[in-house]
Amino acid sequence: MKLESNPPFMVNTASYAHITGGLPGNNTLNLMIEFTASKTIDFQKVYFQDRIVSAVIEQKQDKNYIAARYKTSTGEDKKDLVLNVDPEKEYGNTAKTKEEFPFKLKENEAVVSYKIGDKIHYYKIENIKKEKRVFMPSAKPQN
Repeated sequence: MKLESNPPFMVNTASYAHITGGLPGNNTLNLMIEFTASKTIDFQKVYFQDRIVSAVIEQKQDKNYIAARYKTSTGEDKKDLVLNVDPEKEYGNTAKTKEEFPFKLKENEAVVSYKIGDKIHYYKIENIKKEKRVFMPSAKPQN
């Protein structure tokens, strides 16, 4: 995959943080990329620390962000089949296949894919700042 050197957007800042808490065993890796663009960009995926997730565009205080949230909780990969006592309801089950990570990146580098027409382009973001780990308070049970 060829990396673009002149994308139709500009990265202003990029940082990531590990977030722990909220619910027991809940861990997330949040990557936030602030960008500016003169036209709408069809962002597709974000490749970061051997993980791939769909890009989500968010606006906060008149700034645009590509948000990538990766679940890092243990046990997440165990939910790959729908099991049922009735074997007929399990017919057609297939295990999830993990998409192969196509890039060699450092811990502080990410690749963003975006679409122009029918073609997918890739742009590498370097020197992403690591923020302090965030600990969220535990959520009280909803009774």
